[in-house]
Amino acid sequence: MRKVGKILVPIDFSEESARALRYALTLATETKAELIALHVVEARSLRNYFMSSLAGLEDSPCMSDHSPIISIDALLREKTFDLSNFIGKTVQGTSPVKITKKLRIGSLVEEVATTAQEENVDLVVLELRKRFPFPDLAALRLLKIVRGSLALYC
Repeated sequence: MRKVGKILVPIDFSEESARALRYALTLATETKAELIALHVVEARSLRNYFMSSLAGLEDSPCMSDHSPIISIDALLREKTFDLSNFIGKTVQGTSPVKITKKLRIGSLVEEVATTAQEENVDLVVLELRKRFPFPDLAALRLLKIVRGSLALYC
């Protein structure tokens, strides 16, 4: 059996990703593996954020004084802070396992596969959402992630 040296856990701040992180932490402790916690900011959500943050023309009907404008850098710093807090709250306490936090921008499927290849990941741990309105679509998304990862290892 191949030794597990690195475990990747995609994090979306849900209860399912918390359970996956706790399970991966248990596995990493037993196998003395490194744990990589990855949060992907979907590129399309950044585009939507950017478009909603653009300043409108003076007297434009779309202009709003109520929507705060923050930079994308600030948004990414906030996501990094959220990832650290999520891990701290989920892990609770000290752990002998090295946890590396990563934040990437792009497609979830592509970024999980790319990170797995770049980091020479041996195992990806995730849990499907039980609340997903169309469970077959959740399974298809999971298969896309797995297929993308396997394609890079072949």
